[in-house]
Amino acid sequence: MADYLQTGLSTFKDLFTWLSDRSKSKDITKNALLREIRDNLKMLEHRDKEGVNIKALIEGLSANAIADAYVKNYKFDEMSEGKKLLDKQFILNKRQEKYIGWDVARFIYSIEGKIKDLKNIPVLYADITKSPLNITVRLDNLYYQLLLLAIFISGKK
Repeated sequence: MADYLQTGLSTFKDLFTWLSDRSKSKDITKNALLREIRDNLKMLEHRDKEGVNIKALIEGLSANAIADAYVKNYKFDEMSEGKKLLDKQFILNKRQEKYIGWDVARFIYSIEGKIKDLKNIPVLYADITKSPLNITVRLDNLYYQLLLLAIFISGKK
């Protein structure tokens, strides 16, 4: 986590400020997507803290802006301020190498799927603590994928 912050963004606050600043353009769809990324990251910051209501955290995640963007046939790659494909310079550990060559559209598609899957868990399991799924790992994967996407679209590497 701290390694990402040494890539040109000194703190999470800087990243959130960047996302907020860029979400005030004339492009309404892009604005909504950037705010949704920011808000989901803020929710997921609490994922591993003691006493967090995981069910409420999952319910707080949103993919509404993504769904709206799909309806509008939005070109997600326009969100990137730098390169259009993720390259090796953004990768900090081996498990992220699978993202090399991904564009913003592929990240968005994957993130939307992860959020939908997480939102189905409380529906399927009344007691999510007894779910056979590793929710902690799923939340971590979503968090780090959102973080990588935010840094990638900012071009701050």
